[in-house]
Amino acid sequence: MRHTVLIILLSLTISPHVYAKRYALVIGNGGYSADIGRLKNPVNDANDMATMLRKKEFSVIKLTNANQRDIEQGISRFTKQLHEKDAVGLFFFAGHGMGLNGSNYLIPIGANIKGEGDVKYEAVDAERVMSGMQYAGNNLNMVILDACRNNPFARSFRSASRGLVRVAPPTGSLILYATSPGKVAADGKGRNGVFTQHLLTAIDTPNAKIEEVFKATANKVYQATHKKQLPYQAGIILGDFYFSGHTPVLNNTPVPTKTSHLQNTEMTFWNSIVNETNVVYFKSYLKKYPKATMLNWRI
Repeated sequence: MRHTVLIILLSLTISPHVYAKRYALVIGNGGYSADIGRLKNPVNDANDMATMLRKKEFSVIKLTNANQRDIEQGISRFTKQLHEKDAVGLFFFAGHGMGLNGSNYLIPIGANIKGEGDVKYEAVDAERVMSGMQYAGNNLNMVILDACRNNPFARSFRSASRGLVRVAPPTGSLILYATSPGKVAADGKGRNGVFTQHLLTAIDTPNAKIEEVFKATANKVYQATHKKQLPYQAGIILGDFYFSGHTPVLNNTPVPTKTSHLQNTEMTFWNSIVNETNVVYFKSYLKKYPKATMLNWRI
């Protein structure tokens, strides 16, 4: 009991920030018309990602085979949630996307795109998500785009990129692309796309920071595609975020016998409270000995 109380107290004391509310908008579009090109994995990707994020205590809005209006309404609802104190947001899209004139567009189901001029009105600008995040002013957001599959319009559009283009994320945000700017991603031969398959595994890794999750995903995808697909990350966050939470782990390694006078004094204090269950005693210990030498724990 005392260890449980102490672990909770320490985790709250040393954590640079606690993200109390987790929100996600997950979209998977695969049922496109023949001229755009059907995709077999995005709906599975969205379903599996939603399940994983709920497991990680996210409140999830999930849309599959969504049209333009559904996506825009979902984005509006999602970004409003991010106004809550200590909220963290995650946006995930799997499906067709394209880079055009320096912007990235997500292609809805039912989009009637015959020329470059139609994209602005028939697709959804990814900037809509990021501007909503920026306006919310929360400290951490993630945008994950598995939308770099082969652009069906690249040959006929003069300004279209073969894949997505690099854009600057809002402050306190990270963007993870399924592949490098201007490149395309594999849809995958199994249940999930190659990128999402490895991302799901990385998210479920205990005690991994978000940057470590993204790096592990990139390494696995690069290896699995024989170096043809390398996920790309942009942006920076100031705090730490863990999908699986992060709890200090007590180590029962004995305290060295040769100690300084200060350590002896601290040891005496520690021994006097070690069997207590009231958190007040441990708060008093941490206040007097902020380095907590008697606790050999790792973050």
